[in-house]
Amino acid sequence: MAAITSSSFGHYSHAIVRGIPASLPAAALRIENQGEVNLENARREHAIYVETLKKLGLHVHELAADEQFPDCVFVEDAAVVVGGTALITRPGAPSRRKEVWKQDHSAVRDRHIGC
Repeated sequence: MAAITSSSFGHYSHAIVRGIPASLPAAALRIENQGEVNLENARREHAIYVETLKKLGLHVHELAADEQFPDCVFVEDAAVVVGGTALITRPGAPSRRKEVWKQDHSAVRDRHIGC
């Protein structure tokens, strides 16, 4: 397996992540027959993911989990920032559409993120 380096991913400088809510196992969207989500394992894996981003040299902006939106951990589904422009999406799942408007866009605006 090839080593992962910051140059493997282009010239990204920032990452926005959101914590995993306790509501994820019971209410998150998932493909049929995927089984149950183990909250403890998900949070441990998420911590490794965040630490890996930091080791790659990215400035990681961590937003709090939002119990109202079980899938909120997947912030890349709601917004992508490139060259100082935030692209706000319209998720296909109706349950995720309000999540986009609830997203803390100040993470981009106030922290001057230019990914």
